[in-house]
Amino acid sequence: MSKMLIDLHVHTKGLSPCSEMSPEEAALEAKKIGLDGICFTEHNKPWDHHEILEVEEKSGILIFHGIEVDTTEGHVLVFGLQKNFEGITPIEDLHQMVNEVNGFMTAAHPFRGFLLFGFSKLQMDVDDASKNLLFKFVDCMEVFSGRQTIKENAFSSQVCERLNLKGVGGSDAHSIKDIGKCVTVFENRIERQEDLIRELKTGRYKAGYFRKA
Repeated sequence: MSKMLIDLHVHTKGLSPCSEMSPEEAALEAKKIGLDGICFTEHNKPWDHHEILEVEEKSGILIFHGIEVDTTEGHVLVFGLQKNFEGITPIEDLHQMVNEVNGFMTAAHPFRGFLLFGFSKLQMDVDDASKNLLFKFVDCMEVFSGRQTIKENAFSSQVCERLNLKGVGGSDAHSIKDIGKCVTVFENRIERQEDLIRELKTGRYKAGYFRKA
């Protein structure tokens, strides 16, 4: 089977006011640059599945959806949970909710700004970083993020390997030009939301870079 390239972390302005692009614009751009699918992960708000199917039909590319939840331990991408969130959610509570629906949790851009703002001077190494409480609750990590530097992505990958977790890739795009910077390469064909969650749980994927800046 041919591999599938999916950008697992994209924001659109309908549900994420910080984004500059509509769902249709994002989907069409993903198709234009050669992705097989795109995943809308809005801030603290879920997509309606029927609305996703409408955008998918218009654009001609597979579209999936999740939520980027603000938690006490950082941002977490959640798949399989349909819920509006307000404020900051305790990571323990989110973990319980996701388990109840047999969903999936990914630590989003876990070291964004870690090196950019000089925190490396604190001499936190891979061992120290691996002790972050967040990683006790997630199923995998976003090791390649369009919002992290190359060095931060490399550090994320080292921590992920130390914890024996799987790593995904996502652009965290808020504008057209950022779509596809980082992707997740799935080994098997994915057609539906249920397929996405199943494949995430199996670990048959890897993070990758796709679109050059």
